[in-house]
Amino acid sequence: MFRSTQKVILFLLFVPMPVVAQDAPVKRSLVTDEPRRHVGKPEGAPDYVAKTRPGDGQHLALTIQKLTEGIDPPRPFLIWALGSSYTNMLGDGEAWKTEIPKRFPGAPPITYQKMVGNSCPWQYVRGWARHLVVPDQPDLVVIYTLGTAEDLEKLILELRTQTTADIIVPSIHWRTGGAKLWGTSENSTQQDVQAVRDVCSQYDVEFVENRKDWATYLRENDLPIESLLKDAVHQSEFGAQIINSNIIAHVRQPNQFSYDPKSREYIVATTRDDNGTITATFTGNRIDLVGKKSPAGGRLSVRLDGKPADAIDAFLMSYVQPSNDNARVGRGSNPRDQSPHAITLGSDIVPQNWTIVMTSDEGDYRLTGSVTGPDGEGNAFKPFTSDSGQIRIEPELWRRAERNREGDHFQFDVYRSVLAEIDFRGDSTERFVVRVAQALTNESHKLELTPIGTEQTAVEYLKAYRPPVAEKASHR
Repeated sequence: MFRSTQKVILFLLFVPMPVVAQDAPVKRSLVTDEPRRHVGKPEGAPDYVAKTRPGDGQHLALTIQKLTEGIDPPRPFLIWALGSSYTNMLGDGEAWKTEIPKRFPGAPPITYQKMVGNSCPWQYVRGWARHLVVPDQPDLVVIYTLGTAEDLEKLILELRTQTTADIIVPSIHWRTGGAKLWGTSENSTQQDVQAVRDVCSQYDVEFVENRKDWATYLRENDLPIESLLKDAVHQSEFGAQIINSNIIAHVRQPNQFSYDPKSREYIVATTRDDNGTITATFTGNRIDLVGKKSPAGGRLSVRLDGKPADAIDAFLMSYVQPSNDNARVGRGSNPRDQSPHAITLGSDIVPQNWTIVMTSDEGDYRLTGSVTGPDGEGNAFKPFTSDSGQIRIEPELWRRAERNREGDHFQFDVYRSVLAEIDFRGDSTERFVVRVAQALTNESHKLELTPIGTEQTAVEYLKAYRPPVAEKASHR
């Protein structure tokens, strides 16, 4: 398997932000003078029961298939959650791990990974999608934060062109600043809800009417906005339960799905010649092999589109890791929140480790590769292409560069995403799955697996992954 993606679970403070909006009046003042310190359910309020609508779940065909039929070979169902501290406060997947077995008794266990940042909008979450989520190839991605619909579309395309994962995007919960427009608009100052609905609909993303249902609960139970908050903006523990309930309510069997699971993930037909070489033609950007190991297992060499693995132009990147020694500027600052969130690959890529070192307090930096060596100097506020053409750094994806200080540094790896060979040797007979190739162009490919020696190579089947939006080399 490829180098495992670094998993980061972070807990952080959030800078309060104003809000606006709502769609129906309430019976009393929305904001009271009472202390905003709510944890459990408001006194006298009923339990929250998430609503379901006829179309809920229509964009989760692969999710429902995997939860009802299982995954072969058996493995956990992988969820990646991305966003701000609002996402962080939804927990570490406890709600999923509790509810999914109730709804789907035969479901695989749930693995829940998350990456969150202080007030991190969709604009910068896109970098984490590229560096963390895409290499991991999850089954489901949950995104809960704010931003413009244009930035959300870019984020969705990052995932839709590189993965087959289902995506869930809820509208944001109500916060105290929204009281000023309650009854006149459903929006927040940081979220045009209809625009978000439209983008999600365009790309078959599951949109959750979280904001609308949150408001309905407040209105029907004559509750002020802050009754579901622990401060001006953050959901209380009970508020987090409401959001999780609204999200998980969509994991259901609808009358009709918006796509066929086989259009994204499917078994590939193969042929084997007299020399034992297995050949398969597939369309997609990833292919896995399922086989069986044994003490007498052999090996297969990999060729793709007529080339050996080390000649294939397919690469992945690790998380852009800021040093713990980097400057911490501003309230609740964290090196993760004042750093480049994404790198764009250029041409003539050489797998290696890269280091970015700030050379001034004004955004100047130097890029050095462990193989290439010094590869140019740039500024965080200007587009940069390295001298070798391998690395591009975009200001749009560098967060709070004005807070970086001379000496701050960041590291990331670039590594090839095609295996040179597949090893069937093992201490005992066991089934296994290996990712043969990933981050290919999403088009037709020819795979050849040739025996190395005469030992047994027990191949059961090959599975291809075809993201629903085709875009050649979108990671570059």
